[in-house]
Amino acid sequence: MNVRKVLFLILTIAVWALAACNMTFGDCYPVGERTSGAGAGPGSEPRPVFTSSASGDFGADPQGGGERKIACNEWELEDEEERPSDSDRAERPTANPTSPPDACPGAGDIAGDGVTFLSCSDACRSKCPPGMAPWVFGGFDPSDFNFITTVPDDGRDKGGGWQEARPTLNFRRLTVPHPVRTWNCHFTIKMPIRTEKMGLIDPDRAASLSEEIMEDVANVMDYDLPSGIFCKRFAIQADAAFKSKYKGLGASVTNP
Repeated sequence: MNVRKVLFLILTIAVWALAACNMTFGDCYPVGERTSGAGAGPGSEPRPVFTSSASGDFGADPQGGGERKIACNEWELEDEEERPSDSDRAERPTANPTSPPDACPGAGDIAGDGVTFLSCSDACRSKCPPGMAPWVFGGFDPSDFNFITTVPDDGRDKGGGWQEARPTLNFRRLTVPHPVRTWNCHFTIKMPIRTEKMGLIDPDRAASLSEEIMEDVANVMDYDLPSGIFCKRFAIQADAAFKSKYKGLGASVTNP
């Protein structure tokens, strides 16, 4: 076989391969003019622009309508605006089915009435805020302490009258990633209406003093205690805090 025959054979194979890659089946239509259905089968009325056997330049429109997008393969019928571009594909995150769920989720929203003790378990320590130590979040409000008069002040002595509040205070312990533990404690707080050293203690002032003492105690309590023991110990420490900080007040705290 001489060189000319070899070159002719190579040329023939190349032409055949090119024709096979560009082969279409059936008629070609401008995008938007194809009838509904996957293949424009029986019962449809397609309007062909040209067929694979049409004469003229390749891709020419025999209708004389100028340049129009021709769809000769089904995938070309997709709306280009709906097909993601290469950049969109690059930006779109891909889910990794083998990735385990996050075992240490964030604390989330822990706001609410009462006090929340927030900490992280040893397994999640690396995902907590840098340098985070267990801390108490939130606090109480003066409206939690509604004082009513139990013994009116007759105004005769240096001090007189009694008032008390019976608050129910809420507590939460959140240790990431464990569920929140919640409980409440009932207290009875009593104090005079008028004292020799501190003067008149009206309900608003009594509520403010109670909020201050109860928040101070909440910040030093052990939140690992069972709820019943926690409430009793809280009352003991609050009673001691009143007597230590306000010696002339004569306030007391019990549970309940």
